[in-house]
Amino acid sequence: MKTDDRMKFAPCPANDFAEFIATYFKRCSERVPEIEGNAGKWCFEDLVPGMSDFDTRFFVRDSMTAEGWCRMSMEVGRVHFELARERKEWARNLEHLPGVNLTWSELLDPKQYFPEFSQWTFHHGNEKRLKAARTMAAGHKWTADDERYHWKKISIYYGPYNRTIDPAINLGVYENKYPLHSRLLHYLAPPVHSAVCLMEKKSTPGKLEAMWRAKQLFPNPKTMQRVMDLIASHYESPDDLKEPGLTSLDEELTRYLECVVETLIKNGAALECPKRPSVKELKNAVAVMNGPPSFSQLFENAKFARLMKGRLWFYGQDLSWFDSAPLVRNELNRMRANFFEGPLRFYVKLAMNKDVSAHTALNMMEGNVLDRAQVEACRKFAYASRPECPDSELKQRAREIAEIFDPFLHALESLLRRATTDFGK
Repeated sequence: MKTDDRMKFAPCPANDFAEFIATYFKRCSERVPEIEGNAGKWCFEDLVPGMSDFDTRFFVRDSMTAEGWCRMSMEVGRVHFELARERKEWARNLEHLPGVNLTWSELLDPKQYFPEFSQWTFHHGNEKRLKAARTMAAGHKWTADDERYHWKKISIYYGPYNRTIDPAINLGVYENKYPLHSRLLHYLAPPVHSAVCLMEKKSTPGKLEAMWRAKQLFPNPKTMQRVMDLIASHYESPDDLKEPGLTSLDEELTRYLECVVETLIKNGAALECPKRPSVKELKNAVAVMNGPPSFSQLFENAKFARLMKGRLWFYGQDLSWFDSAPLVRNELNRMRANFFEGPLRFYVKLAMNKDVSAHTALNMMEGNVLDRAQVEACRKFAYASRPECPDSELKQRAREIAEIFDPFLHALESLLRRATTDFGK
């Protein structure tokens, strides 16, 4: 992009998220009849046209099997590929296959409650079931799990903005606005939302709603008003998108979040750290607060794996207008920890009260929790999902992991069934 063109802004496009959500659900449920409902993370008003991606969550019949998840994963991946070719303007919306995917009983079981549920907007599907889900989320009573979840979220984003962590991809003519969208809705809004939930001790779904409430709850309301004004203007603020304005904004947002955390600590947060903690001090305090692994943590990690095969397959396809390499890199940076190391170590800690490596845990499970073929599938996945990979080989790596993912998912689902029987009742 030429320097002279950097501040030429494409106007905010029409908001077609409703069309996208309905079309996507229809396509996927036609291909996978087990899909009976969908939700999206955050509220509809939080979706900024041309800038936001869309985080779908699918709900399926209770009869869903590991084989069914494997088939669903590829069918949904194919829907992404087809829609990406048909509707290039939806490339941003199609970046991610759904993250958490659940059976209805998993969604509605109080013992499997995951604090992110309260951040979802339920859109289409079996209305009776969706009404029950909305009632469940709205009626959830605040617990220690919510407290830990939201402090963990704050600790992830606390500190100066990392300019290398959120690449501007699949944005087309809106790319020059993305530095503000990334800072404000991807990296400031989540911890502010969590801070509001912690302050009021209740969960609410909206980012923009949380920002409005933060103005009433925390110091420096002018900063939050500035943030909301930038979002409302579709980020058309040249002074904030170039230096020194961008650095000045980064510093202001860092100070704002520091004051938010200080206010929470003064308000009686159960954290052993200074009132104005450093990044390391806050992370350490939150790690201690998290305590021992729990069934909910096992649930939190493993349920994201169900559509990962289709996600990786989609990322491995050749679409000249869809940049997937950074997305593959992102998955490689977290996949093995979330799907292999976390669940195996959590299970052994819960079942045997032993803190061991994932590979040691795998050896301990063989012949008891997992059979030999499942153990071997886990080992193959652990090797294939290693994060080291040259940029030129990222797409190929995505395809390689997709090819060996089914047996690993079978093993992970077996582990989840065993954990539900042993600890989830």
